[in-house]
Parts: sequence; C-alpha cells; structure tokens
Amino acid sequence: MLAIIIGTNWSCKENTILPKNLVPAVDNINTFDSTISIITHTLYQDSFLTGGLKGGLRLSASTSYYTACGSISNDPSFGSTQASMHVEVLPSVPNFTFKTTTANMTIDSIVLAIPFKMAFGDTNFSSITQKFKVYRSLDTFSRDSSQYEFTRDTFDVNRPLSTLNVNFNSLPRDSVFIGGKMQQPQLRFKLASWFGDSLKTQVDSGANGALATFSKFLSWWKGFAIVPSSTKGNTLGYFETYRTRMTIYYRYPKTGGGEDTTSDIFSFDPSYCNRFNSITHNYSGSKSNSFINTKSALGDSILFVQNEPGLVSLIQVPGIHTMENVIVNKAELVFTTSATQNFADTLAYGNIPRLQIFSTDSLGNNDFVATDYAAFNSASYVDGKRSQVMINGVNSIQYKFIVTNSIQSLISRKDSTFRYKIMGANAGIPAAYRTILTGSGSQMDDFKPRLYMIYTKFKK
Repeated sequence: MLAIIIGTNWSCKENTILPKNLVPAVDNINTFDSTISIITHTLYQDSFLTGGLKGGLRLSASTSYYTACGSISNDPSFGSTQASMHVEVLPSVPNFTFKTTTANMTIDSIVLAIPFKMAFGDTNFSSITQKFKVYRSLDTFSRDSSQYEFTRDTFDVNRPLSTLNVNFNSLPRDSVFIGGKMQQPQLRFKLASWFGDSLKTQVDSGANGALATFSKFLSWWKGFAIVPSSTKGNTLGYFETYRTRMTIYYRYPKTGGGEDTTSDIFSFDPSYCNRFNSITHNYSGSKSNSFINTKSALGDSILFVQNEPGLVSLIQVPGIHTMENVIVNKAELVFTTSATQNFADTLAYGNIPRLQIFSTDSLGNNDFVATDYAAFNSASYVDGKRSQVMINGVNSIQYKFIVTNSIQSLISRKDSTFRYKIMGANAGIPAAYRTILTGSGSQMDDFKPRLYMIYTKFKK
C-alpha cells in the first residue's frame, strides 16, 4: 500500500528531482518510502545494429566496436550462438599498381590478417578447435545503409579463399615477431592463389580495371566473409576488423641480377569500407526456451538477459499511472540474480558486467530513458553496474537503476502503456556475457525484482 503524506511543508513543482546525495532520510513524518511490485517477462530483442549507418551513427567506423566470430554450441541456459564477420579492404591509393609490372612479378602469398581482441565462452571447452573459412562476398552492403545481426552475407561455398583452424586457448599467445616487437595476436588467413591471379589481371587492365578507383574496387571485390564452418566449440572470438590488413608478398627481378622481395598492403578504410556482424541465437533445448514470451500474468519466475543481440527483460509497473501526483525524490529498480543458475555455467560465461535500461511501450518502440540518463549528464547516475550482495546468507549479484525522472514523468503523464526494457550493455562486444535474474513470478520474495521509491506528496 502506498504511503500518503499529510500536512507536509513541501511546496515545489511535481517534476522537481533531487540528486541522490540530497534525498532526504525516511522519517515517516515528512518523507516516506515504498516498495512497489513489478511484472517481468523475457523477450527476444531483434534489430541490433552491427554495421553501416543509422541515425547519424556509423558503427562501421567506430574504433571501439569489435566483431564476433565463432560458435557457442551448448550453453545449457542460453542454447547456441553462431557469429560471422564481413569486412572490406582497399589499396592505399586509387590507380594502384605494384612496384613492378605484373609480367615480371611472382606473388608468393596474400595474407588477410585481423587482430584478436578477446575471447568469450567456456575456456574448458575451447580446446576444441573451431574451423574458420574465408569467402568472397557476393552482395554489396552499403556503408550508408544499416546492417543488423540478421543481415547475411552471400558467398560461393564451393570456392573458399582460405581455411584456418582456430584454438582460443592458444590464439592469445599466437603472435608474430616484427621489428623487434611481438605483435598483437591475430587471425592470419593465407588466401587462395586464384585471388592473386584475379587481382593481377585487374591491375593490368589499368583505367578499365577494378583498381582504377576505390568505388570500382569495392564493386569488383565486395569484401570478405569469415564464417565458422562447424558448430563445435563454446567460444566466440572478438576481432578488431577496423584494423584488418591484407598483405601481398611478391618478388621481382633486380637490376643486375637476382630477385628482390617486397609487399603491398590493402587495409580497412573507415572512409570508404564497411564491416558488420551476423549473429544467430538458437534457444531450442535450453533452459531459457520455455521462458521466452510467456505473457504470464504474474510474470516469469526467471529472467534471461544477454548482451545485444539476444534476450531482454520487459518490465511493467502496474498501477503506477494511477498514483496521485507526488514529488519523487528517488526511484530505484533492483534486480537480483537467480539462485537457480548453475555455478559452472556462470563461471564459464560470466554475469553481464553492466546492464542498460530503455523505455518502451506496448508497441515495442524503445529508446534510452533519456530523462534519467540526462539528469546529471552521466550514465553512472542511472547505474546498472554489477554488484555483489548477501541476501539471507546467499552471495548474489544485483543490478540497480536510478529511474527517478522517468517514474516522475510516468506518474505525471498517467501513462498506462509505459514499460522498461533491460539488456546487457555490450561495450563494443556484441553477444558476449549473459545473466539469469529472479523474476516477478518467483516464490523467493527476498530475491524478486522491485521498484523502491522515496517520495512526498507536494502541498497543494
């Protein structure tokens, strides 16, 4: 039951929000608190941007966005995940030519290299080698359009450019020694000789060839598709496709006899090239599958949350729109991990370091809760970071969100369609990490999610 303040001396506007360090202490005379029940469900969040341009955000040009590749075949709680990459490269200049005529040169090898950032998954299972294959992309993916996790590259599966066995136990230590320094670990694909022959032909064609302009090259060679060719393994790798390099190693006759060796480098160029991720989840046979989109009246007993793209939690605060106008001093959403999650699985995959919160409605339109994120110009005010707590002698993980402004607005607008949505803040690593939370349908009252409020009734 909501507490009502009578005879208070407060006299201010209903949209006045106090910074959290100025929230008055609850004295049950002028300031009251209340814990409000919420209803929670698990849904799948689609349309996650993985490349190209959307609303002024050119994700393909972000240096802090990493691309996933690999397979998680058997997460008992979240099923399987498959991820593949698309990346494009360009020569350093238009009208590119080799350092000698192609008639006098011999290409020794062409190597596509993509720096390795990190791995996510079951490291006890990652000793199983995953096989990656590289293909020539057949579709044009404009950097001025949007690519999502469901965007699929097309390629000729019968003509691979390269095959590489990848072991995520050894990959972090697999680097080359150049210029007296150990380089960052990377995927290194030796490309098929037919690609070098095709490239030489285009160079020889001069102004009529694909190397005459950047746009001609990208029209001729639409990029590389790097895909896991097997579903074994429980690890995703994350790669800095922004720093993709294709090095052409070749030799040619020296003046006076003998041969010289040299190389040319084609790179990912954020001003012209595009890159994106294709990510597929399959929850069949996993624990989460029976909890997705249940529409249970009391909500789900367990909530499954992943970093985008993946499962999210939809939050309803029933009856909040009927509450009389008050001054909301503080409103905090609290979520606690479920005691039912398997320790071994959590150890392997980890809990999400930070959740993010969106506003949404019954039509599924969602965005950041702008009023809360902008309240003090800092996401740290809203929070969502993982923290450890002790509840009834049980070590648990909690996530808290300060939603004072949006709750104040909700009460004032009397909006019955408003919902919150929470999901992992991917921090540039899509589909990594997941968390199992206690839902509103749980019988474990001390672990159930809640909205905690401190508020007063303003003087009329």
